Amino acid sequence: MSTIEIRSAGDQDIQDLALVHVQAWQWAYRGLIPDVVLEGLDADQRARSWNQMLHQQMLPRPLVAVTSDSIVGFIHADTSRDNDADALTGEVTALYLVQKQVGGGAGYQLWEAALNQLRDSGHTALTVWVLETNQRGRAFYERMSMTLDGATKKHTMGSSLLTEVRYRSSLDAT
Repeated sequence: MSTIEIRSAGDQDIQDLALVHVQAWQWAYRGLIPDVVLEGLDADQRARSWNQMLHQQMLPRPLVAVTSDSIVGFIHADTSRDNDADALTGEVTALYLVQKQVGGGAGYQLWEAALNQLRDSGHTALTVWVLETNQRGRAFYERMSMTLDGATKKHTMGSSLLTEVRYRSSLDAT
C-alpha cells in the first residue's frame, strides 16, 4: 500500500482536483443520480470552477490525499452554510476519492485532517449532508461517529428529485 500524504491543495492541483471530482461522482453516484448527469460531467469545466474558487482565495483550501505524486482524493470543510447553524458549527462540504482508494485509508486520513482543521479554527460541532440513497457514504459517516439529526433537503438533478439527510456530531466526540 502506498504512503498517503495529506496537504492543502495548491494551484498546481487544479486539473487533478477536477479529474478526481468527476471520476468520483461517476463511480460513487452511479445508480443514485441520473446517468445523463454523470455522463455530462466535464473535467475541463470542473477545472475552470476549481480555478475560480482557488483564485478567489477559497479558505480554507481543500485538503488533498496524494500517493505516488497523484491526487487520489480531497475533502473540504468550513463553517456550516446551513441557516440553522451557529458560527461554531463546521461542515464537510465535499469528500471524494478515486474508486481504487476506497477502503485504503485515504478517506479516513482526509476526514481526520479536516476535523483537526475545524477544531483548530474553533469549531465545536460538525455536520455533513449526504444523499439519502448513498448507503456507502452514510455507512462511512456512521463509522465516524456521526448521527442523523433529522434535517433533510430536496433538490432536482436532471429529472430526479433527490433527498439529502444531515449527519451531526460534536467535534469533541469524534
